[in-house]
Amino acid sequence: MRQTDRWEGDGADDATNWLKVSVPLLLCGLFLAVVWFLLPPEQWLLLFGAMVAYIVPPLGRETIIPACILLGIPWWLAAFTLAFLDFAGALFMAWNFPLVLRIPRVGPWVQRFMEAGRTFLDRRPWLERLYFVGLVAFVSLPFDGSGSIVGSVVGRMLGMTKTEVLSCITIGGIIGSFSIALGIDYVTTLIPEEAGLWISLTVFLVVGAMLLAMYRSYMQRGKANV
Repeated sequence: MRQTDRWEGDGADDATNWLKVSVPLLLCGLFLAVVWFLLPPEQWLLLFGAMVAYIVPPLGRETIIPACILLGIPWWLAAFTLAFLDFAGALFMAWNFPLVLRIPRVGPWVQRFMEAGRTFLDRRPWLERLYFVGLVAFVSLPFDGSGSIVGSVVGRMLGMTKTEVLSCITIGGIIGSFSIALGIDYVTTLIPEEAGLWISLTVFLVVGAMLLAMYRSYMQRGKANV
């Protein structure tokens, strides 16, 4: 295992700890302030709600981005917003991993996830040789819980440095978010303008159901081959 830097206990008594906690939150606040000048108040509130929904499980980018586009938010802004949240979340995890472990419910869940993941990786050492590309793919693809928090934990289990994990999650977030947004934007161009909201929503639900069914089928085949 290529453990190259420390994630736990580094700088625990550092006077700048408050900055490590507040900077990612301040970046999100600054982002919302800038977007305030780009969107009408109603759409700004919708985008803010989408950001909150993305942070709180179980909704992912494959659900939130289509909803944002359907509600009139530009595809590029919806994609950039979620990619930015992935970056901010990875930055928070990189700087505050020991703090996350002390959060009730979240900390024990992270510990259990790390133990199960470590067992999984020990049985498949070849995965650690693909650590960088593998983590980028894990974050970019719509796996269950493939956001910045779980991605950071996976990166730590692979022994990656904080900079490597932050880079992987940022790249994966950009690829995943913009791929989904471009695909949904293309689908919307195929729907006639006179179709109306309910027909558009039905098309999105059908496409989403097909993608979900394909993903579930893939995961079941993967479990059967383990």
